[in-house]
Amino acid sequence: MNMLMERYADIILRNALNLKEGDVLSINTEEENSVFAHLIARKAREITGNGSYIQNIENGKVTATEEAASDYAIEKKPTALLYLPVYRSYMKAERGKLFTAPEIQRFRHLSDPLDNSDPMIPFASAPVPSSDWGKVLDDDGDISLASTLLSDLLGLGEDDYLTGGEDTDLILYERDRLNGFNLKKGRIRDEDGTDLEFSFLEGSQFMSSIMVLPDGRKFIPTIYASDIFRALDKTSAEGYFTATKPFMLFGHIVRSFSARVEHGKITDFSTDSVSMPLFELFLEQDKAAGTISELTLAEESTHASYIEYFALPEWDRMRGTSITIGGPRPESLKEMSARERANDSLVTLSIPVGSDTTEITAEDYDGNEYTIMEDGYIKED
Repeated sequence: MNMLMERYADIILRNALNLKEGDVLSINTEEENSVFAHLIARKAREITGNGSYIQNIENGKVTATEEAASDYAIEKKPTALLYLPVYRSYMKAERGKLFTAPEIQRFRHLSDPLDNSDPMIPFASAPVPSSDWGKVLDDDGDISLASTLLSDLLGLGEDDYLTGGEDTDLILYERDRLNGFNLKKGRIRDEDGTDLEFSFLEGSQFMSSIMVLPDGRKFIPTIYASDIFRALDKTSAEGYFTATKPFMLFGHIVRSFSARVEHGKITDFSTDSVSMPLFELFLEQDKAAGTISELTLAEESTHASYIEYFALPEWDRMRGTSITIGGPRPESLKEMSARERANDSLVTLSIPVGSDTTEITAEDYDGNEYTIMEDGYIKED
Protein backbone atom coordinates (compact mmCIF):
# COMPACT_ATOMS: atom_id res chain seq x y z
CA MET A 1 0.00 0.00 0.00
CA ASN A 2 1.54 3.32 -1.08
CA MET A 3 2.01 6.43 1.04
CA LEU A 4 -1.05 8.16 -0.40
CA MET A 5 -3.38 5.38 0.76
CA GLU A 6 -1.62 5.21 4.14
CA ARG A 7 -2.32 8.90 4.63
CA TYR A 8 -5.85 8.58 3.29
CA ALA A 9 -6.49 5.96 5.96
CA ASP A 10 -5.18 8.40 8.57
CA ILE A 11 -7.55 11.12 7.32
CA ILE A 12 -10.52 8.74 7.46
CA LEU A 13 -9.81 7.55 11.00
CA ARG A 14 -8.46 10.67 12.69
CA ASN A 15 -10.20 13.55 10.89
CA ALA A 16 -13.41 12.12 9.43
CA LEU A 17 -14.43 9.52 12.02
CA ASN A 18 -12.47 11.12 14.87
CA LEU A 19 -11.84 7.68 16.40
CA LYS A 20 -11.14 7.48 20.12
CA GLU A 21 -9.51 4.95 22.41
CA GLY A 22 -11.97 2.17 23.14
CA ASP A 23 -13.93 2.54 19.89
CA VAL A 24 -14.73 -0.45 17.69
CA LEU A 25 -14.91 0.19 13.95
CA SER A 26 -17.12 -1.67 11.50
CA ILE A 27 -15.95 -1.49 7.85
CA ASN A 28 -18.37 -2.37 5.05
CA THR A 29 -16.54 -3.09 1.82
CA GLU A 30 -16.41 -5.17 -1.33
CA GLU A 31 -13.70 -7.58 -2.43
CA GLU A 32 -11.97 -4.93 -4.57
CA ASN A 33 -11.25 -2.84 -1.47
CA SER A 34 -10.30 -5.67 0.88
CA VAL A 35 -6.60 -4.74 1.13
CA PHE A 36 -7.43 -1.12 1.99
CA ALA A 37 -10.02 -2.28 4.53
CA HIS A 38 -7.38 -4.35 6.35
CA LEU A 39 -4.95 -1.42 6.31
CA ILE A 40 -7.63 0.73 7.95
CA ALA A 41 -8.31 -1.97 10.55
CA ARG A 42 -4.61 -2.09 11.49
CA LYS A 43 -4.42 1.68 11.79
CA ALA A 44 -7.67 1.79 13.76
CA ARG A 45 -6.19 -0.56 16.35
CA GLU A 46 -3.33 1.89 16.95
CA ILE A 47 -5.95 4.46 18.00
CA THR A 48 -8.68 2.39 19.66
CA GLY A 49 -6.76 -0.57 21.08
CA ASN A 50 -9.42 -2.81 19.51
CA GLY A 51 -9.83 -4.82 16.36
CA SER A 52 -12.40 -3.97 13.69
CA TYR A 53 -15.23 -5.81 12.01
CA ILE A 54 -14.89 -6.11 8.23
CA GLN A 55 -18.13 -6.95 6.48
CA ASN A 56 -17.91 -8.07 2.86
CA ILE A 57 -20.80 -6.88 0.70
CA GLU A 58 -22.02 -8.40 -2.56
CA ASN A 59 -25.04 -7.01 -4.42
CA GLY A 60 -25.96 -4.90 -1.41
CA LYS A 61 -25.94 -7.79 1.05
CA VAL A 62 -23.42 -8.78 3.74
CA THR A 63 -21.94 -12.15 2.76
CA ALA A 64 -19.22 -12.51 5.42
CA THR A 65 -18.01 -10.81 8.59
CA GLU A 66 -14.38 -10.93 9.75
CA GLU A 67 -12.78 -9.69 12.97
CA ALA A 68 -9.60 -8.00 11.74
CA ALA A 69 -6.46 -6.73 13.47
CA SER A 70 -7.41 -8.43 16.73
CA ASP A 71 -5.70 -11.15 18.75
CA TYR A 72 -8.92 -11.99 20.57
CA ALA A 73 -12.66 -12.04 19.96
CA ILE A 74 -14.20 -8.59 19.81
CA GLU A 75 -16.87 -8.44 22.51
CA LYS A 76 -18.08 -4.90 21.86
CA LYS A 77 -20.58 -3.69 19.28
CA PRO A 78 -19.36 -1.17 16.70
CA THR A 79 -19.14 2.44 17.87
CA ALA A 80 -18.18 3.84 14.43
CA LEU A 81 -19.09 2.83 10.88
CA LEU A 82 -17.16 3.14 7.62
CA TYR A 83 -18.32 2.33 4.10
CA LEU A 84 -15.78 1.86 1.30
CA PRO A 85 -17.85 2.01 -1.90
CA VAL A 86 -16.56 0.71 -5.20
CA TYR A 87 -16.88 3.29 -7.98
CA ARG A 88 -18.87 1.62 -10.77
CA SER A 89 -19.06 2.64 -14.41
CA TYR A 90 -22.40 4.10 -15.46
CA MET A 91 -25.12 2.35 -17.41
CA LYS A 92 -26.68 4.25 -20.29
CA ALA A 93 -29.61 6.47 -19.33
CA GLU A 94 -32.68 5.56 -21.39
CA ARG A 95 -34.84 8.46 -22.55
CA GLY A 96 -38.34 8.52 -21.10
CA LYS A 97 -37.58 5.96 -18.39
CA LEU A 98 -38.70 6.30 -14.78
CA PHE A 99 -35.85 4.82 -12.75
CA THR A 100 -36.14 2.77 -9.57
CA ALA A 101 -34.43 4.00 -6.41
CA PRO A 102 -31.47 1.56 -6.79
CA GLU A 103 -30.97 2.71 -10.39
CA ILE A 104 -31.03 6.36 -9.35
CA GLN A 105 -28.54 5.55 -6.60
CA ARG A 106 -26.16 4.12 -9.21
CA PHE A 107 -26.28 7.49 -10.97
CA ARG A 108 -25.68 9.24 -7.59
CA HIS A 109 -28.91 11.24 -7.89
CA LEU A 110 -30.92 9.53 -5.14
CA SER A 111 -32.07 11.97 -2.47
CA ASP A 112 -32.08 11.16 1.24
CA PRO A 113 -35.46 10.54 2.92
CA LEU A 114 -36.67 13.74 4.58
CA ASP A 115 -37.48 11.88 7.80
CA ASN A 116 -33.91 10.61 8.37
CA SER A 117 -33.13 10.56 12.10
CA ASP A 118 -30.04 12.22 13.57
CA PRO A 119 -27.00 9.88 13.80
CA MET A 120 -26.04 8.29 17.12
CA ILE A 121 -22.49 7.19 16.22
CA PRO A 122 -19.83 8.48 13.78
CA PHE A 123 -20.07 7.16 10.21
CA ALA A 124 -18.39 7.96 6.91
CA SER A 125 -18.32 6.92 3.28
CA ALA A 126 -14.83 6.95 1.77
CA PRO A 127 -14.50 6.62 -2.03
CA VAL A 128 -11.47 4.58 -3.09
CA PRO A 129 -9.46 5.44 -6.25
CA SER A 130 -10.18 3.11 -9.17
CA SER A 131 -9.84 2.95 -12.94
CA ASP A 132 -13.61 3.32 -13.38
CA TRP A 133 -13.53 6.56 -11.39
CA GLY A 134 -10.59 7.79 -13.45
CA LYS A 135 -12.41 7.09 -16.72
CA VAL A 136 -15.45 9.10 -15.59
CA LEU A 137 -13.12 12.05 -14.92
CA ASP A 138 -11.51 11.67 -18.35
CA ASP A 139 -12.04 9.11 -21.13
CA ASP A 140 -8.31 8.34 -21.09
CA GLY A 141 -8.05 8.42 -17.29
CA ASP A 142 -7.13 5.57 -14.98
CA ILE A 143 -6.63 4.97 -11.25
CA SER A 144 -3.75 7.47 -11.13
CA LEU A 145 -6.08 10.33 -12.11
CA ALA A 146 -8.51 9.49 -9.28
CA SER A 147 -5.58 9.15 -6.86
CA THR A 148 -4.21 12.56 -7.84
CA LEU A 149 -7.62 14.17 -7.36
CA LEU A 150 -7.93 12.61 -3.90
CA SER A 151 -4.43 13.76 -2.96
CA ASP A 152 -5.11 17.32 -4.14
CA LEU A 153 -8.37 17.55 -2.20
CA LEU A 154 -7.01 16.23 1.08
CA GLY A 155 -3.44 17.56 0.80
CA LEU A 156 -2.04 14.04 1.13
CA GLY A 157 1.33 15.13 -0.28
CA GLU A 158 1.79 17.77 2.41
CA ASP A 159 3.52 17.15 5.72
CA ASP A 160 0.63 18.72 7.65
CA TYR A 161 -2.08 16.66 5.96
CA LEU A 162 -3.77 15.88 9.28
CA THR A 163 -4.20 19.48 10.47
CA GLY A 164 -7.84 20.01 9.59
CA GLY A 165 -9.28 20.79 13.01
CA GLU A 166 -9.10 24.56 12.66
CA ASP A 167 -11.00 24.48 9.34
CA THR A 168 -13.70 22.34 10.96
CA ASP A 169 -14.11 24.74 13.88
CA LEU A 170 -14.29 27.74 11.49
CA ILE A 171 -17.05 26.18 9.39
CA LEU A 172 -19.08 25.37 12.50
CA TYR A 173 -18.53 28.91 13.78
CA GLU A 174 -19.79 30.38 10.50
CA ARG A 175 -22.78 28.04 10.54
CA ASP A 176 -23.77 29.15 14.03
CA ARG A 177 -23.19 32.83 13.19
CA LEU A 178 -25.49 32.61 10.16
CA ASN A 179 -28.17 30.89 12.22
CA GLY A 180 -27.94 33.75 14.73
CA PHE A 181 -29.23 36.20 12.09
CA ASN A 182 -32.62 34.42 11.90
CA LEU A 183 -32.74 34.99 8.14
CA LYS A 184 -36.00 34.91 6.19
CA LYS A 185 -35.03 35.44 2.56
CA GLY A 186 -32.07 36.14 0.30
CA ARG A 187 -30.75 36.91 -3.15
CA ILE A 188 -27.72 35.48 -4.95
CA ARG A 189 -26.05 37.36 -7.80
CA ASP A 190 -23.03 36.48 -9.90
CA GLU A 191 -21.48 38.18 -12.92
CA ASP A 192 -21.40 34.86 -14.79
CA GLY A 193 -25.19 34.93 -15.14
CA THR A 194 -27.08 34.40 -11.90
CA ASP A 195 -29.71 36.55 -10.19
CA LEU A 196 -31.99 34.47 -7.99
CA GLU A 197 -34.24 35.52 -5.12
CA PHE A 198 -35.51 32.96 -2.60
CA SER A 199 -36.93 32.42 0.89
CA PHE A 200 -35.42 30.05 3.42
CA LEU A 201 -37.74 27.26 4.51
CA GLU A 202 -39.28 28.18 7.85
CA GLY A 203 -38.23 25.67 10.49
CA SER A 204 -34.88 24.99 8.78
CA GLN A 205 -31.37 25.99 9.88
CA PHE A 206 -27.95 26.37 8.31
CA MET A 207 -26.06 23.10 8.63
CA SER A 208 -22.78 21.62 7.43
CA SER A 209 -21.59 18.21 6.28
CA ILE A 210 -19.66 18.25 9.57
CA MET A 211 -21.84 16.46 12.11
CA VAL A 212 -21.89 16.96 15.88
CA LEU A 213 -23.29 14.22 18.14
CA PRO A 214 -25.25 15.04 21.33
CA ASP A 215 -22.08 14.44 23.36
CA GLY A 216 -20.20 17.07 21.29
CA ARG A 217 -18.18 14.62 19.21
CA LYS A 218 -17.54 15.85 15.65
CA PHE A 219 -17.22 13.73 12.54
CA ILE A 220 -17.39 14.18 8.75
CA PRO A 221 -19.49 11.60 6.86
CA THR A 222 -18.17 12.89 3.51
CA ILE A 223 -14.46 12.70 4.60
CA TYR A 224 -13.95 16.30 3.42
CA ALA A 225 -16.21 19.26 4.28
CA SER A 226 -16.19 22.97 3.41
CA ASP A 227 -19.93 23.62 3.02
CA ILE A 228 -22.79 25.29 4.85
CA PHE A 229 -26.29 24.59 3.50
CA ARG A 230 -29.94 25.30 4.19
CA ALA A 231 -33.28 24.24 2.69
CA LEU A 232 -35.34 26.76 0.72
CA ASP A 233 -39.08 27.31 0.50
CA LYS A 234 -40.02 25.22 -2.54
CA THR A 235 -42.26 27.89 -4.10
CA SER A 236 -40.06 30.93 -3.46
CA ALA A 237 -37.20 31.01 -5.98
CA GLU A 238 -37.51 33.58 -8.78
CA GLY A 239 -34.96 34.60 -11.40
CA TYR A 240 -32.26 32.82 -13.35
CA PHE A 241 -28.93 31.06 -12.83
CA THR A 242 -25.93 29.84 -14.81
CA ALA A 243 -23.63 26.94 -13.93
CA THR A 244 -20.07 28.11 -13.29
CA LYS A 245 -18.38 24.69 -13.16
CA PRO A 246 -19.09 21.27 -14.68
CA PHE A 247 -21.47 18.91 -12.91
CA MET A 248 -22.52 15.30 -13.34
CA LEU A 249 -25.88 14.28 -14.82
CA PHE A 250 -26.61 10.57 -15.30
CA GLY A 251 -22.87 9.89 -15.56
CA HIS A 252 -22.34 12.62 -18.17
CA ILE A 253 -20.33 15.81 -17.61
CA VAL A 254 -22.42 18.94 -18.20
CA ARG A 255 -20.14 21.89 -18.99
CA SER A 256 -22.68 24.60 -19.81
CA PHE A 257 -26.11 25.11 -18.31
CA SER A 258 -28.46 28.00 -17.55
CA ALA A 259 -32.08 28.12 -16.43
CA ARG A 260 -34.96 30.41 -15.59
CA VAL A 261 -36.96 29.85 -12.40
CA GLU A 262 -40.53 30.89 -11.56
CA HIS A 263 -42.36 30.13 -8.30
CA GLY A 264 -39.54 27.77 -7.35
CA LYS A 265 -39.60 25.67 -10.52
CA ILE A 266 -37.31 25.60 -13.54
CA THR A 267 -39.47 26.77 -16.43
CA ASP A 268 -36.86 27.00 -19.16
CA PHE A 269 -33.24 25.92 -19.57
CA SER A 270 -30.38 25.92 -22.05
CA THR A 271 -27.52 23.45 -22.39
CA ASP A 272 -25.61 21.46 -25.03
CA SER A 273 -27.29 18.96 -27.33
CA VAL A 274 -26.10 15.89 -25.39
CA SER A 275 -27.09 17.26 -21.97
CA MET A 276 -30.51 18.50 -23.12
CA PRO A 277 -32.30 15.10 -23.22
CA LEU A 278 -30.54 14.01 -20.01
CA PHE A 279 -31.84 17.03 -18.10
CA GLU A 280 -35.30 16.47 -19.55
CA LEU A 281 -35.02 12.89 -18.29
CA PHE A 282 -34.10 14.16 -14.82
CA LEU A 283 -37.16 16.43 -14.76
CA GLU A 284 -39.38 13.51 -15.77
CA GLN A 285 -38.48 11.41 -12.70
CA ASP A 286 -41.13 13.10 -10.54
CA LYS A 287 -43.08 16.37 -10.29
CA ALA A 288 -40.68 17.85 -7.71
CA ALA A 289 -37.45 17.12 -9.62
CA GLY A 290 -37.17 20.60 -11.15
CA THR A 291 -37.83 22.56 -7.95
CA ILE A 292 -35.13 24.67 -6.25
CA SER A 293 -34.78 23.18 -2.77
CA GLU A 294 -31.45 24.14 -1.14
CA LEU A 295 -28.63 26.68 -1.08
CA THR A 296 -25.05 25.59 -0.33
CA LEU A 297 -22.35 28.09 0.61
CA ALA A 298 -18.71 27.19 0.01
CA GLU A 299 -15.89 29.67 -0.33
CA GLU A 300 -13.65 30.14 -3.36
CA SER A 301 -10.37 29.45 -1.51
CA THR A 302 -10.76 25.84 -0.38
CA HIS A 303 -8.96 22.74 -1.67
CA ALA A 304 -12.19 21.73 -3.43
CA SER A 305 -12.64 25.08 -5.20
CA TYR A 306 -9.48 24.55 -7.27
CA ILE A 307 -10.70 21.21 -8.65
CA GLU A 308 -12.91 21.37 -11.74
CA TYR A 309 -14.84 18.14 -11.26
CA PHE A 310 -14.96 15.20 -8.81
CA ALA A 311 -17.73 13.05 -10.34
CA LEU A 312 -18.95 12.71 -6.74
CA PRO A 313 -21.93 14.93 -5.83
CA GLU A 314 -20.97 15.13 -2.15
CA TRP A 315 -17.67 16.81 -3.10
CA ASP A 316 -18.78 18.60 -6.28
CA ARG A 317 -21.21 20.78 -4.29
CA MET A 318 -18.28 21.97 -2.13
CA ARG A 319 -16.33 23.58 -5.01
CA GLY A 320 -18.22 26.82 -4.41
CA THR A 321 -21.73 28.11 -3.88
CA SER A 322 -24.37 25.85 -5.42
CA ILE A 323 -28.11 25.36 -5.59
CA THR A 324 -29.91 22.03 -5.39
CA ILE A 325 -32.94 20.96 -7.37
CA GLY A 326 -35.05 17.99 -6.33
CA GLY A 327 -34.68 16.72 -2.77
CA PRO A 328 -32.73 18.76 -0.19
CA ARG A 329 -30.58 17.21 2.51
CA PRO A 330 -32.72 16.47 5.59
CA GLU A 331 -30.10 17.65 8.12
CA SER A 332 -31.19 21.30 7.89
CA LEU A 333 -34.87 20.46 8.48
CA LYS A 334 -34.91 20.99 12.23
CA GLU A 335 -38.66 21.21 12.84
CA MET A 336 -41.26 18.60 11.87
CA SER A 337 -43.22 21.26 10.01
CA ALA A 338 -40.17 21.91 7.81
CA ARG A 339 -39.93 18.23 6.91
CA GLU A 340 -43.60 18.25 5.92
CA ARG A 341 -43.21 21.37 3.72
CA ALA A 342 -39.80 20.65 2.16
CA ASN A 343 -39.52 19.66 -1.49
CA ASP A 344 -39.99 15.88 -1.45
CA SER A 345 -38.38 14.34 -4.53
CA LEU A 346 -36.79 10.98 -5.23
CA VAL A 347 -33.94 12.65 -7.13
CA THR A 348 -31.46 15.39 -6.28
CA LEU A 349 -28.94 17.42 -8.26
CA SER A 350 -26.59 20.19 -7.09
CA ILE A 351 -25.55 22.79 -9.67
CA PRO A 352 -22.55 25.10 -9.03
CA VAL A 353 -23.40 28.79 -9.48
CA GLY A 354 -20.63 30.49 -7.49
CA SER A 355 -17.41 32.27 -8.45
CA ASP A 356 -15.18 35.04 -7.15
CA THR A 357 -17.92 37.53 -8.09
CA THR A 358 -20.69 35.85 -6.06
CA GLU A 359 -22.66 38.09 -3.73
CA ILE A 360 -25.44 36.89 -1.44
CA THR A 361 -27.60 39.36 0.44
CA ALA A 362 -30.26 38.40 2.98
CA GLU A 363 -32.97 39.86 5.17
CA ASP A 364 -34.17 38.74 8.60
CA TYR A 365 -37.74 38.65 9.93
CA ASP A 366 -37.40 42.22 11.26
CA GLY A 367 -36.37 43.60 7.87
CA ASN A 368 -32.66 43.98 8.73
CA GLU A 369 -30.38 43.46 5.71
CA TYR A 370 -27.08 41.55 5.62
CA THR A 371 -24.43 40.69 3.05
CA ILE A 372 -23.56 37.10 3.92
CA MET A 373 -21.25 36.43 0.96
CA GLU A 374 -19.11 38.83 -1.10
CA ASP A 375 -16.64 38.08 -3.91
CA GLY A 376 -17.10 34.38 -3.24
CA TYR A 377 -16.27 34.60 0.48
CA ILE A 378 -18.51 34.45 3.53
CA LYS A 379 -18.60 37.98 4.94
CA GLU A 380 -17.72 38.39 8.60
CA ASP A 381 -19.57 41.58 9.60
